Amino acid sequence: MAGFIQALVNARKNTKDKIDYSARGKEILAILKKYDYSEGLTPQMTVDILQDLGPTFVKLGQIASTHTDMLPAEYCDALASLRSSVAPMDAETVHEQIEKYLGSPVEELFASFEDEPLGAASIGQVHKAELTDGTVVAVKVRRPGVVTTVAQDFALIEKILGIREKINASKEDGVDLMTMVKELEKTSIIELDFTNEEKNLIRFYQNNNDREFVTIPKCYDELSNEAILVEDFVSGPEVGDTEYVESLDDEERDRLANLLADNYVEQILTDGFYHADPHAGNVLLVDGGIEWIDFGMMGTVSSKQRQTLLDLVTYLVKRDNYGLKRCVLQIAHPRGPINHGELLDMCEQMTSQFADSDLESFDTGELLSQLSNNLEDEGYDIEPFLTNLGRGLLTIEGTVKALSPRVNIMDCMTRHINLGFDPDSLQRMVEAFVLKGVQGADDLAGLPTKAVETLDMLQKSQINVGGDFGLEPKAVKAINHMVRNVVLALLSCALFIGACMLCSAGAGASQTALTGAGYAFGCAGFILMVYVFIGVKND
Repeated sequence: MAGFIQALVNARKNTKDKIDYSARGKEILAILKKYDYSEGLTPQMTVDILQDLGPTFVKLGQIASTHTDMLPAEYCDALASLRSSVAPMDAETVHEQIEKYLGSPVEELFASFEDEPLGAASIGQVHKAELTDGTVVAVKVRRPGVVTTVAQDFALIEKILGIREKINASKEDGVDLMTMVKELEKTSIIELDFTNEEKNLIRFYQNNNDREFVTIPKCYDELSNEAILVEDFVSGPEVGDTEYVESLDDEERDRLANLLADNYVEQILTDGFYHADPHAGNVLLVDGGIEWIDFGMMGTVSSKQRQTLLDLVTYLVKRDNYGLKRCVLQIAHPRGPINHGELLDMCEQMTSQFADSDLESFDTGELLSQLSNNLEDEGYDIEPFLTNLGRGLLTIEGTVKALSPRVNIMDCMTRHINLGFDPDSLQRMVEAFVLKGVQGADDLAGLPTKAVETLDMLQKSQINVGGDFGLEPKAVKAINHMVRNVVLALLSCALFIGACMLCSAGAGASQTALTGAGYAFGCAGFILMVYVFIGVKND
């Protein structure tokens, strides 16, 4: 952000840059002239400039304050103050906005309306009100003219940065300012239209409504549109309220932390729709449970992406480097030739890191962040969902730790995967047994794939192998027979298990057909078992 402000300053000083400044551009330059940059930009000066520049720049500063990977800590700390220091709209403006977008005066729409805002942000502010039926609600009102101002500001910012990049092609401190600004522009455009948050809130409410100890504010869509959002008023201590959290005993803190972590994992792996900004201020502790607020930033994960994430965790837990490598190639696209040796080495480092870590202290968000950074450094383009999910997981890890340092997301994620099998169901138990049996066959079947990948790496000189290998023809024959018998034995077991499942499944008219098929599978398995036994005896 400091680099961006400096770019504005440089553009002002450099009269050679022929920029077609609009009235807004001239206004920005007039504000910049007020400050003395002779000794450079300090964090506080950056905050002051952003406040004077208006809501767009305040919003940029607020978002930039969370990017500790891009900005020095002292700038992030200073910019964080922008979250609570935005000047509110006056009551008359608020009333005018509500009447403009809802078509009726505030007095007709609400039984009571508090003109003093609960909080003010760069895009809008929130007021407490009461509906005519007595329901207490929170009314979020967008600032007038903010949409036009934001559009003009971003157009001007990108034009200035475009000139800056032509003059100086190198990235200052390794930060790609244009990429950062475009990302923030997308976020701001989404947040400017309250219908996006309205849809998010309704969907999130439906997903979580039946989950015990998890509550979501109800949205009143008949009173909501692109500039007004009305939802249930909620209050209670935030997870970030250190004094309140520390007043709870360890057992209660662990319970709430597990509740929060389990719910977030369910959002990702079950719903495919998760809160993308789960910081401690967006989770309230209410009635022995948690309540989510602020739905401006949400993330989505498709069923295929969820399966990829499950595979990623599974291969990591199994410490299967080859499986992890194949999984990584589903979420990362190389810009050039693949160096299989380096990629496999990176996967081995990740599985080793997991093996050396206590599950309770393992940081899932850090894992995804590290994976993304390593792949980008190696010349891969990462699927955007992984980057966004990694940020969300990094944030929720911190929120969970604020409740209890003994709980983490990876623990809950592995537990969630295991709970996919219902121990009270016979059929589920059989499926779990089948899974164990098939896992061995899967590992065996994976040997040719691993061999092909290894040979490919050898051919491309990506790995080196030294040694003198030699086997007698008799030994080779014995190995072939042994592998054949193992495969046939696994197939025989699979047939027996399939027979049991078919005989115990179905009802009514389908029972006879399934039972018949089950007997056929059983007979085939028995014949194959006898054949294997005779083969082993003859060998």
